Amino acid sequence: MLYELSEAERAQLKTLLLSMYKDIAEVCESHSLSLLLIGGSALGAVRHKGFIPWDDDLDVCMPRKDYNRLVSLLNEGLLSDKYTFTVPSKSGDSKNNYLKIYRKSTTDAEIFECNMPYPKGIFIDVFPVENAPSPCVWTKIRGFFVDLLSFIGVCTLYAQYPCEEFKQYMRGNQYAYKRYKLRFALGKIALCVATHAKWVFWNDKAAQYKKNSDYCTIPTGTKRYYGELLPKKMFFPVSFGEFEGIKVSLPGDVDGYLSNMYHDYMTLPPVEKRERHFVYKFSLNEEL
Repeated sequence: MLYELSEAERAQLKTLLLSMYKDIAEVCESHSLSLLLIGGSALGAVRHKGFIPWDDDLDVCMPRKDYNRLVSLLNEGLLSDKYTFTVPSKSGDSKNNYLKIYRKSTTDAEIFECNMPYPKGIFIDVFPVENAPSPCVWTKIRGFFVDLLSFIGVCTLYAQYPCEEFKQYMRGNQYAYKRYKLRFALGKIALCVATHAKWVFWNDKAAQYKKNSDYCTIPTGTKRYYGELLPKKMFFPVSFGEFEGIKVSLPGDVDGYLSNMYHDYMTLPPVEKRERHFVYKFSLNEEL
């Protein structure tokens, strides 16, 4: 049901992602908004001066205040000639609990999305950096609650938009299929309380911390709320690096950030542990 991108397709995808990043970065620069590479994109900048050779996505983050400003600009129609987007909101729906910017006239769909009403184009994920309380028992409880809402959001997504192809695909792995059935059942229960859009919106609101703090987190990141809880000075002021020949912003203490994410991050992982991009549908219907 899925196929792996060819080398030519991966090269085209990276070219388009870099073009998308430049468009978004230009908007952020013109409005004095901070835009940082994070995750594998930050690792790629430090270790490879660009994309990780076997990886083909691009992730960025922004302080919550700047993130909200970018969302407002997008709502006003900025970049609407080439892009569309989804973001949690009181009146709208979003597949994810963070801003996702899609390139029009492209397709990059995963199998579980087959019945979902969201855009399915090539995308860049934009994660908000939230203020967070100092590490303590209460912070762990808060993080657990935020992560729980995020989990419920995923469950309701599966249950609200069931996809027979995805169900058949999951049957190929007994453990994965059991997890899918559990999430689907929990999603059905949660939908009795509210729609997927509401759960995602509540998760976004719960993640925000209004008080000033010396700590911050990316609650929608790979390691979730508490796993990415770090001193704010690790992110700001930013540092700079090179990514595919252009200057990019990175976390200020990029070594500390990458060590928290990947530990011995300069050592290449074995081939069998390198991420591979499998897709359900993929196309680039434009000149690059």
